[in-house]
Amino acid sequence: MRDLVVLIFMLGAAYYALKRPWTGVLSLAVLAYLNPHRYAWGFSRSFPLYLILFLATMVAIFFHNNEREPFPWTRETKLFVVLIAYFTMTTFVAPDFPAEAHEQWVKVMKIYLGIFPTLWLINSREKLRWLILVIALSFGLIGLKGGIFALGTGFNYRVWGPDDTFYGGNNEIALAFNMVLPFLLLTAKEVNNKYAKIFFYSCFFFSICSIISSWSRGGLIALCAVLGLITLLNRRKWLSIPLILIAVFFARPNLPEQWFDRMNTIKTYEDDGSVQGRFDSWENALERAQRDPLTGGGFAMFHDARDAHSAYFQILGEHGFVALGLWIMLLFGTILSLEQLQRKSLRYAETAWMKDYARTLQISLIGYAVGGMALGVAYWDIFYHLVAISAVLKVMLEKTVRSTAALSVAGA
Repeated sequence: MRDLVVLIFMLGAAYYALKRPWTGVLSLAVLAYLNPHRYAWGFSRSFPLYLILFLATMVAIFFHNNEREPFPWTRETKLFVVLIAYFTMTTFVAPDFPAEAHEQWVKVMKIYLGIFPTLWLINSREKLRWLILVIALSFGLIGLKGGIFALGTGFNYRVWGPDDTFYGGNNEIALAFNMVLPFLLLTAKEVNNKYAKIFFYSCFFFSICSIISSWSRGGLIALCAVLGLITLLNRRKWLSIPLILIAVFFARPNLPEQWFDRMNTIKTYEDDGSVQGRFDSWENALERAQRDPLTGGGFAMFHDARDAHSAYFQILGEHGFVALGLWIMLLFGTILSLEQLQRKSLRYAETAWMKDYARTLQISLIGYAVGGMALGVAYWDIFYHLVAISAVLKVMLEKTVRSTAALSVAGA
């Protein structure tokens, strides 16, 4: 039954994408982040749902050329394209494991291709609002489910994400929840229906519970960073702070002693074997990059290891120092450009709404930057998607500023 529901969703989404290409971006986000097929048990788990929907969206872009925007050549997208080229170069210039590197390159390129429809089709506030809502809802539903499970079991069991996805592990889903917390608050503010507002605030509360019950030490550190920024920067503190306090109030007395023992290893990392394993992996990545500073070991350099244990060292070990510099410029350059965008957006009444969107993206990316220090998430689709959305927001701001300036000149 679940497989049929997923199949019907995919067929309906493909049909609407052919008529209105931008809806294909929303449906691709659902498949990428909610991963509904991973909650089924039959044929839909291996059915190429994403590929079919992506092809339908691309065909629609071709036939509805008037709905496609020119490629937005912003600082972010230029760096993105350069990174794609650089990763391709390191893949075919003597990687350590050629077969595995080529296979991983194909997987990563598929992820990157899925970002381009957003750059072409999301070109208005309404479309962007719907995309933000879909991202918030996709992860919010998983957070809601996990938070209810956490409270019902007294936080004695770990919360996991959908299996066989980027977000399947407890550490990975904890980082994803951290990144979506500001999206849930923004969406709660944007919707008008009071019941919808309550729903998204509930997703925010239960997602915090899910992060705590993931038993992820990195997730807890990222949670402190994200909640700290939300509290510091959010004008609606009177809503976010009570939700945070309630989540802590319910979680604290119910957390088992083993949870505190695990979190305390953050302070006593010298005695923790898994943390020392991370240090060994980072040292391995640094040594490999020093041998070939321009190329590293290529994709799948950590072929014999379980994980790179850091997005930063993952890029360094697999692609070298230049690629790491480009990737850091993409991540932190986007964060800084969003700060500038917030200030520019307040100069005109027509663009004031962009400040909340830019702040949301900024907090989410900072959460990724913090969580990625100890997790190999360098190729996560959600990171590059947020960069693309930031570029789209920048282009929309520039267009509005130009049109407003033109109207002012004409009126004068």
